[in-house]
Amino acid sequence: MKIDYLPYLRRKVGHDLVLSVGLSVLLVDPERRLVLLEKRADNGLFCLPGGSIDLGEKVLDGARRELFEETGIADCGPLSLFMVLSGEGCRLHYPNGDVTEYCDFIFLGEYDASAYEPKHDGESTFVGFVPFDAFPKEEDCLRGTYRIFQRYLSGERSLLID
Repeated sequence: MKIDYLPYLRRKVGHDLVLSVGLSVLLVDPERRLVLLEKRADNGLFCLPGGSIDLGEKVLDGARRELFEETGIADCGPLSLFMVLSGEGCRLHYPNGDVTEYCDFIFLGEYDASAYEPKHDGESTFVGFVPFDAFPKEEDCLRGTYRIFQRYLSGERSLLID
């Protein structure tokens, strides 16, 4: 049985610090000139599509589910594990007072940006492909997002675990 884990946990612990598994997808167009970003409604920061794993869910299934929920992309093709980030640098303070530290699994994939019709849930004010040279400044990005993109630009494709 799959359970939407963070709301379930929050009912038990309130706003206190909790640990969760985060899932994000770095999706670029096949010509590697565009990247899919969203702008969060809760804090106005840009980030990669993603969210948290649910109880009973496999990591890759969760990444695909979050990508679909936040962007409407149901099939992005193969995804490969690109980075795993953890520690205090992955702590997020939400506007409602919740504090969550994530162990983030970041997956890399490709998608034809010309086939994308923007769709998003209420968690975002923008979802779409942006040119690499128009990537937001670091201060306009959710923690970790800028670092992930800079690593992609470096050409490094080995798995980073930090």
